[in-house]
Amino acid sequence: MEKRKWSKSGTIEGSLKGFSLFIIVTFLVLALLTTFFLRMIGKNFDGFYHVEFVTEKYQMEIRKDVQVINKRLLFALASNDPSVTADQKADLEKRFDKISGYFTTISANLDNAELGNRLTQNWNAVREASFEMINLINAGKMDAALAYYNSTLNDASETLADALDETGELAEKEAEAKYNKTMQIIQLAAIIFLATLAAIIVITEFISIRLIKSIGHDLGILVGAATEIAKGDVHVDIDYHKQNEIGMVADQLRKAVNSLALYIDDISDVMSKMAAGQFNVRFTREFDGDFKAIQDAINSFTRDISDSMHAITEVSATVSDGSTQMAEGSQSLANGTTKQASAIEEISATIQDVSMQIATTADNATQAGELSERTQEKVNYQDAEIQNMLHAMSEINDTSKEIEKIIKTIEDIAFQTNILALNAAVEAARAGAAGKGFAVVADEVRNLANKSQEAAKNTSDLITAAIAAVGKGSEIAGATAESMKEVKEISAQTAKLIVDIAEASQGQSESIKQITAGVEQVSEVIQTNAATAEETSALCSSLSGQSNQLHERVARFELRRD
Repeated sequence: MEKRKWSKSGTIEGSLKGFSLFIIVTFLVLALLTTFFLRMIGKNFDGFYHVEFVTEKYQMEIRKDVQVINKRLLFALASNDPSVTADQKADLEKRFDKISGYFTTISANLDNAELGNRLTQNWNAVREASFEMINLINAGKMDAALAYYNSTLNDASETLADALDETGELAEKEAEAKYNKTMQIIQLAAIIFLATLAAIIVITEFISIRLIKSIGHDLGILVGAATEIAKGDVHVDIDYHKQNEIGMVADQLRKAVNSLALYIDDISDVMSKMAAGQFNVRFTREFDGDFKAIQDAINSFTRDISDSMHAITEVSATVSDGSTQMAEGSQSLANGTTKQASAIEEISATIQDVSMQIATTADNATQAGELSERTQEKVNYQDAEIQNMLHAMSEINDTSKEIEKIIKTIEDIAFQTNILALNAAVEAARAGAAGKGFAVVADEVRNLANKSQEAAKNTSDLITAAIAAVGKGSEIAGATAESMKEVKEISAQTAKLIVDIAEASQGQSESIKQITAGVEQVSEVIQTNAATAEETSALCSSLSGQSNQLHERVARFELRRD
């Protein structure tokens, strides 16, 4: 994976906040500019209203009032009625008072004090001329009033009209200037607004593209690392150290990958040692999370298999000792049987002497009695030896059953281990490429379980063979015991026959025949006992060898003691 190092600081949140702040500030500036231009436009519209509308309105009202005044003066002149003249004078006073304030407004609207002063002067001239004409009418000087109207008042009215015409022209020019200025402001505002908006769009697009590329670039590093992890490479180096939110994610991902790598390395090391036969293994650290269950399962497996192997070692030692003792007993039995055979030969020779020498029946009977006692002792001894051998066979049979239980425990452990390996393989398959390492570990555990199960099966077969051999030896020993009972009975009969020979010579011939037959039977039984003892000794040697072989197999493993 390509390594990239970053020294640039700043979080994504900070960048987005800065970008948002830039947009807000820009729009605030744009809003302020818009407000400023709108106020200017509004001010110009207000000026346009007062210059064009108000000024023209006042001008028209002044013209109208001048015409009305002229008509009323002519009406007063024509009526020649003092009351009418008084009414006209009162009306003139109201009109003059109303019009006087218009000139100040017109002067202010046009920003022309000189024009305002002239309008005021001209209006005052019209006013003075009008009241002068009223005075002439009231004085009854109608011709003078008419002449005054046609000359002085008319001239004053014409002068005021000229000033009002100039006012209209100035108002139109001022209104046109206001209009043009307003349109310029609107155009300038539109240009500035569009330029600012275009700048905002360009800057926003630039910042957005740069921010998106930066975030995409940073996320690309994490995507590359995640891809390597998904392929099963948990030792990937996430070389990303930017101080932002993605950097925080990279730090946490780096910690997770390091922890996962440590767990896998520890498990791989332990499983490799177990595959080599070292069950006395321990983890260097305590696992966390889901890995805790795996650690506990492996520790439990090593403890259980170590305990089972220790039990097998102890049982195999016991079986070996029992087999040795049985072999020694069988050898003693064989030696005793040989001695019995010799004794039977002597008895047979004695019986032959008895049959040949009737005269020495008493002596021979005495010797036969002694020999019979000795034979009885030997038979009792052999019977005790056979009982010991039967007891040893029973102990071997019980010990073999215990070994079967232990082998069953080993098979159960191997079965559970195989299930554990199967579960691990399933989890590895679910994890996909990321669980490839677990699949390898699961295969190793399953191979170990199969080897343990195979060894347990071989051991079970050996124990089964040993148990069968012990059963066979037990049957032979039982047959030997029955034969010894017959020997005891025969010995008793022999003793009785010898007594009968001593007491009654007449039955010597028959007794000798019976003794001869009994001796032959005893000889056959003794020969059978000798063969059985030899076979039992061979079986015990074989069982001892198998026990030693089992002990050697177990000794190859390094087991735990806790």
